[in-house]
Amino acid sequence: MWYLYSLLNDRILFGCNLLYWDDLTMDNRKTLLIASFLTLVAAGMGFATRGAAGPAWAAMGIDSGNFGMIMGYGFLGFGFVIFFGGIIVEFLGYKKLLLLSVVLHFISAFMILVAPTMYAGWVETVPAEATNNLISLLKYSVLLFSICAGLYEAVINPLVGQLYPENQTHYLNILHAGWPGGIIIGGVLAACFQNETAWIAEIEWHYAVSSYSLVLIGLTFIILKQQFPDTVATKSNASIGVLFSCFLSIPFLVLIVAHALIGYMELGVDSWQTRLMERLVDNSVTVLIYTSLLMFVLRFFAGPIVHRINPIGLLLLSSFFAIIGLLWLGSEIESVGIIFAAATVYSLGKAFLWPTMLAIAGERYPQSGAIAMSTLGAAGMISVGFIGGAMIGAQQSKAMSESLQDNNEAVLARYKGDDASFLGYEYGTINPAMQQAAMDYHGASDDAKRAETLAIVVAAASEAGVQEDVASTIGADSAAVTAAFNTGGRAALKETAMIPVGMAICFLGLLVYYKSIGGYKVLTLDGGGGNSSEDESGSDAPTDDADPLAVTTVEEGAEECCGGDEAGEGGEGDGGG
Repeated sequence: MWYLYSLLNDRILFGCNLLYWDDLTMDNRKTLLIASFLTLVAAGMGFATRGAAGPAWAAMGIDSGNFGMIMGYGFLGFGFVIFFGGIIVEFLGYKKLLLLSVVLHFISAFMILVAPTMYAGWVETVPAEATNNLISLLKYSVLLFSICAGLYEAVINPLVGQLYPENQTHYLNILHAGWPGGIIIGGVLAACFQNETAWIAEIEWHYAVSSYSLVLIGLTFIILKQQFPDTVATKSNASIGVLFSCFLSIPFLVLIVAHALIGYMELGVDSWQTRLMERLVDNSVTVLIYTSLLMFVLRFFAGPIVHRINPIGLLLLSSFFAIIGLLWLGSEIESVGIIFAAATVYSLGKAFLWPTMLAIAGERYPQSGAIAMSTLGAAGMISVGFIGGAMIGAQQSKAMSESLQDNNEAVLARYKGDDASFLGYEYGTINPAMQQAAMDYHGASDDAKRAETLAIVVAAASEAGVQEDVASTIGADSAAVTAAFNTGGRAALKETAMIPVGMAICFLGLLVYYKSIGGYKVLTLDGGGGNSSEDESGSDAPTDDADPLAVTTVEEGAEECCGGDEAGEGGEGDGGG
């Protein structure tokens, strides 16, 4: 793995050229890359351990509906904050905004740490409001967490792009390996120390969920010690018009649409993956951990791939893998081995998408700095937050209801919920309490568990006004409901495969466009000034014919961008790195 050798030896290898950098400069920008990486590790750890806190929260009266709402707050602030954070970072600077984000992240962890104590106090003083107060505290903590995640992304994406202008795709993929890496660490921590099923020993839930703060401690020391480069706005004195000039470029507008589709697919499927695989794999969280592990590893290989095909070619190829993977996962497969094989193909499709898109924004629109990257990130998060997750759930529910309608009308009559609609997409639902209890009954391994779940089904049926004796038919009903649930999950994945089809169309159009102007080329700011090497609007004048997969790597200005530690260079405000 030659590129690892180049990293370890303070060298950057691209094509047949080998550049040597000042050792101190390399150390500094590597350290800043590590710091940026750790922000995503902390975010991934919090996401994973929070998802495993459901049983502990249920013991304090938080039902599944409120649990879902609390988890939803983890996306609420991100999409909007990352866009406005991109504006703020251009004027506040990388270091100040990153430190502010870490402080807010510590506050979010503190709110989690004090939650059990606060709840115990509320039980004694206002018992009727204790659970509601706890829900509010957790919602605000998770909301603050999502705001921090948005601010992190607003800083680290343009920072790493600025530190490594000669190879942005490679290093932004390495940076974003931190997110699946954090999910892996958090997932292992949850498996070892959370809930009664802990592999090693159960600890209090709030210690596990706030464990990401240990990463923040190390991150804080790194940030305080290091010097950061100036942002594009500070360095070039760029006007507001120049910073937002990317929006005048039609290719950039296509990138926004494509990234919205990426967010829908990648984060939407990730949000539902464990649930949709629940009755196909014994411990379905292992599928998410496995795909996260693959993403973590694969993102270190983006650089060598891009040296052979340009970023647009990589995105187009990834779209094809995503289509195949989702269609395969949505097929009638029962074997666990085949499921993991399909998940492997899907991981090949999604691994490079998000960070490579951000790299394109940095390479093609350097004059827009953090604005271009933050806009794409916001498009992806808003898409999944407002459309993707809900639509995948609606598609699963509709297919499940239709499966019961076609094969077991009597079961549907007993378990049917209310009809619903999302953005004009109408679908039938199954009573959620009866559905979950019936599936748990079907998967129960002992009589005690079956009796417990049967009682839940009977109580839910009585509350829903079902007149039939559901206890007498629970055996056949539970099998039918479970089979329909699996059918619904497969159908949702197959329908979601149409999203990467749209992505492929976008990337094919961009590939043709770049062919028409002489091939994909990396742009840079001239001599630290406010003008890009081409039109500030981000439009590209046609040049002579070239291979559409050809890459022009821009080396000039990298040393200036990174600055150095030697002789006091690189502080915020003095343009070094």
